[in-house]
Amino acid sequence: MSVGCGRTVEWDGKVLTGWLVVNGVATKVTADRATIHACAAGFSDALTWEIDRFRTEIFEKLMPFFVRHNS
Repeated sequence: MSVGCGRTVEWDGKVLTGWLVVNGVATKVTADRATIHACAAGFSDALTWEIDRFRTEIFEKLMPFFVRHNS
């Protein structure tokens, strides 16, 4: 299984949105602040500006979560 992310990762102040690509199939995935705090190591108490600034890093840390919940 090949896993990657595509397109831009966005943070609207409430939800992190991006695209997970598994075996060439793109799926739009989202994570709210509670999910980020619970599942992205190092961001258990991240503020809005931190999530915005580090959104790509956070998305990468959440990829195992997205794969588990979208397969």
